[in-house]
Amino acid sequence: MISFLRGIIASKNENGLVIDVNGVGFSVNMPTSDIAKSGAVGEEITVHTYFHVSEMAMQLYGFLTAEEIDYFNKLISISGIGPKAALAVLGTLSVQDLAFAIIAEDVKAITRAPGVGPKAAQRIILELKGKIDTQAAVATSQTNSVKTVVRADTGAVNALIALGASPSEAQKTVMQIDATGLTTEDVIKEALRRMSNGI
Repeated sequence: MISFLRGIIASKNENGLVIDVNGVGFSVNMPTSDIAKSGAVGEEITVHTYFHVSEMAMQLYGFLTAEEIDYFNKLISISGIGPKAALAVLGTLSVQDLAFAIIAEDVKAITRAPGVGPKAAQRIILELKGKIDTQAAVATSQTNSVKTVVRADTGAVNALIALGASPSEAQKTVMQIDATGLTTEDVIKEALRRMSNGI
């Protein structure tokens, strides 16, 4: 169908953008985080799109990255998770944060999305845990370099959770540390340093 749109931002609202593509205005629903990053009215933009057809309406959903549309498609493939809920999840959590929430089975992080309750969050975790690319989750948004898949030090993760970190925050921080030659205690100290500095 419509895989992407490239055009000029004609207008913005709390639900998305109207994109002028050669004189035709397409109304595109987008995550709140993408709306904020989309640029100003009059600027050119490219969005990856999903065309949703239901008995009630036909709607376009748009995302700034291919990773987001991939996760959107994963989310709406889950029974009971529709486009609006998927959009809310991706508007609340970045792709990387969602991946870590799923890996760490962090229901609380996912329920921060408006309209997504504990049962829906548990269903997301159950359905997607085996489908998450751990290597992609470890890679930061600042680099495109390929990283070796690392496994989180379970002891360090558990210790950070005991100290008040959320499961996904603990998992994410520990997995980003090169633990070569480090003890669990060293990993915990480095994780605490990173978390306190907002790294």
